[in-house]
Amino acid sequence: MFDLRRLVHIGRTTRHPVPKPVRMTLPPEGPVKLVAITQNSGDAETLRQIACSCGWRILIVDSSGSAIASRNGHPTPLVICDRDLVDEAWRDVLGKIAALPRAVCVLLASSVVDDYLWHDVIRHQGYDVVSKPFQPGELQRVVSFAWSWRGWAHRHDADVLRKPEA
Repeated sequence: MFDLRRLVHIGRTTRHPVPKPVRMTLPPEGPVKLVAITQNSGDAETLRQIACSCGWRILIVDSSGSAIASRNGHPTPLVICDRDLVDEAWRDVLGKIAALPRAVCVLLASSVVDDYLWHDVIRHQGYDVVSKPFQPGELQRVVSFAWSWRGWAHRHDADVLRKPEA
């Protein structure tokens, strides 16, 4: 109860101990692993150089079929897909990857980046758009955000998979 004229508390007060700050610790993870789908040899070389300097493990493939096949052998939660693939549309690639049973974070690489494209990528279950030509700092930032999202998605998948069916 408060005395509003004096703005003081009347009656007993109980002080609860202040909780100690909780420090979140995640299990140590290995290096970032990603698959890049591109048919441009210049982009592939740039991605290899950036991956090497960042300590990432990268696999460069030229189609979504190769990317999905490589994921079956070695699960890779991050995929960078080139917007300008000759054989297939990027929307189809995102649809195929989204249909996989485990969460995969897809980044679309494009030389034209605008809000319309970003909304279209999100609508097709992609994660983000990366501008080309690749800038190491931007790519590191986007991949680190995607890698942290990947950790959440895999924990979420594990929780969903553990739930009994009703």
